[in-house]
Amino acid sequence: MDEDRLTPQMGRLIDRAKAAALSATSPHARAEGVALLACDGSVYSGYPGEDPELPQACAAETALAFARRAGRTDIVAAAVAVANDPAQTLFPSNGSCEVLAGIDKDLPLVVKHRGRWVLLLLSELRSRSRGAR
Repeated sequence: MDEDRLTPQMGRLIDRAKAAALSATSPHARAEGVALLACDGSVYSGYPGEDPELPQACAAETALAFARRAGRTDIVAAAVAVANDPAQTLFPSNGSCEVLAGIDKDLPLVVKHRGRWVLLLLSELRSRSRGAR
């Protein structure tokens, strides 16, 4: 599903992932932001190093920790953004892919692909990304 057909809720998820990516300040780490959508519409976002309890965590692990602390385990979708990266296709880091696969190997995931925001299943993305990295 491409960006012309994404719901407003998916648009808000992208915005939260972008905001998290822009907040990542480490010059040595990829400025990745991940936003997770729970069943009730709550969104939890994170970036590497944001959580003092998990200073080495990837963006998805940080976002998931925030969701779990709020009592949410019902994650139904995610979005990934990378700040200041001009690439037309941006897939999650390997660490974030592993964390997201731990939630659901077929988790719906919004990513930038060929210059457009698209909704893919994580399992589809993982097979596509093998050739794109």
